[in-house]
Amino acid sequence: MLPKASFKIIGMMIAACFLLTSCLQHPESVKMNVAQKKAEWPNSEVTRESVELALEDASGDGVIGIKRAKDIQLQGANNKTVTVDLKHESEDPDRLMKEASETLIHYSKILLKNKGIGTVEICMFGNPDPYGGKSVSKETVRIAINREDLQKGQDAWKSPVENYVTIFRHASWYKIHPRLYKHLLHKEQLKTRDFLK
Repeated sequence: MLPKASFKIIGMMIAACFLLTSCLQHPESVKMNVAQKKAEWPNSEVTRESVELALEDASGDGVIGIKRAKDIQLQGANNKTVTVDLKHESEDPDRLMKEASETLIHYSKILLKNKGIGTVEICMFGNPDPYGGKSVSKETVRIAINREDLQKGQDAWKSPVENYVTIFRHASWYKIHPRLYKHLLHKEQLKTRDFLK
């Protein structure tokens, strides 16, 4: 005689098969559900899943897609801070800074449509010293914008980014790994970390 737990597992497996079969029979309804969730984004609850779904549409030259995300973190009850950790590196440090800027512009335009989000932060992970020869993965760039600072410096937040320094100077805060910083062409115009006053 089988223990009760085995019957529960078998029952759950049968239910999962029925659910999978119904999804396969009606793929249009699944697509419709995704489209509906994206349309409801400005009023939907902020969860990791809803953020990831909303950011699927973020694209453009230099924009790092949400599929490269290591993690999505949510902080705060109201006016949440959404941090998207991205696994991405470039052999050109200035290109990496430009990609961080482009990604933040596109992500913030999408995420800040939802009134439950107050700040969008991008954090890049990769090798901070591409010329050093070692293969390591560390936080290379962290940059954020909140709703208020975005409205104040709206003229600066344009895509395509011509000069990433402008974006970093108008960001609510940023942090650059010291090894990456020393290879930047425009390092004299930035600091390794700064907060908008």
